[in-house]
Amino acid sequence: MIDGKYADYKGETYKVVEIISQEVVLVTEDNHAVEHGFEAQTTHHSNHTLYFKQVPRTDLDELYELFQEARYEGSVFDLYQDTEGDYYIGTEDEDKASTFGLTKTDTDYFSKYVTEEEIEKIIYRSHIE
Repeated sequence: MIDGKYADYKGETYKVVEIISQEVVLVTEDNHAVEHGFEAQTTHHSNHTLYFKQVPRTDLDELYELFQEARYEGSVFDLYQDTEGDYYIGTEDEDKASTFGLTKTDTDYFSKYVTEEEIEKIIYRSHIE
């Protein structure tokens, strides 16, 4: 899933780990980021080594947040992905859940597994000041 905060920095897009006052901590798995001053947080480099860098917000080209939902049979739902990579949609609206065949999975929440072909992903992007 793409939900979260991101920053464009030196022509690349990075995931934002933390915003600390006027500084932002960026992370990537790309080992070429060391060329831009990123440092690995481990001494054992592997395929999933994470590289971090703390940069001033003023050095960023843009700081923004992405949020994703799904259109399923003409209606908009929350969109999630489980650890196996399967998608499911959800809502708190009991009438909507009943209409689209979602089942109660938690107190006041309904969900249903769907295939990627059954949904249209909707991505919202908002600038962070």
